[in-house]
Amino acid sequence: MCFSEKDIEFMNLALDEANLALENGDYPVGSVLIIDGVFIGKTRNSLNSKKDWNSHAEASLIQSCSSIIKDKIKSNKSKVELFTTLEPCLMCLGSSILHRVSRIVFACPDPHGGATNLDKKSLPEWYSRKWPIIEGGLLRSHSYDLIIKFLQKQDTKGWNKILTMYEKMHQEW
Repeated sequence: MCFSEKDIEFMNLALDEANLALENGDYPVGSVLIIDGVFIGKTRNSLNSKKDWNSHAEASLIQSCSSIIKDKIKSNKSKVELFTTLEPCLMCLGSSILHRVSRIVFACPDPHGGATNLDKKSLPEWYSRKWPIIEGGLLRSHSYDLIIKFLQKQDTKGWNKILTMYEKMHQEW
């Protein structure tokens, strides 16, 4: 996969957000929204700090920019891109599809809950028609390092299991 300088710039903004999430004690994921090549917004996970499991970076960003996305899509079929430091989960992928995101670029695959490898042919026709271009691996080591820092600070068996999944995935790179 060949990523552009702009792709790298946008992913670095998402990584900055992931760093802030880590500093706040949240799972370190950051996202950036781009429409027609123009920066629209950015945010980070806040699951722990807001005590809300729906506060994923991607879903929160799409929600906060929903009316902008809708207006742009309806007026001129804009290209909507989502850059995120972690492969989207099913909720965030679904929100992206419903908002007509045309391209998702993620840094690190998520062996725990990533959903981008779903077989779009198994989905209802409407969803498979709206399926975005999905590209992964941009600056993945940077995102992976943040996730490992977070997971190593956790002290429950559940988190340790997730840490093991990431470490195993990393060995396969």
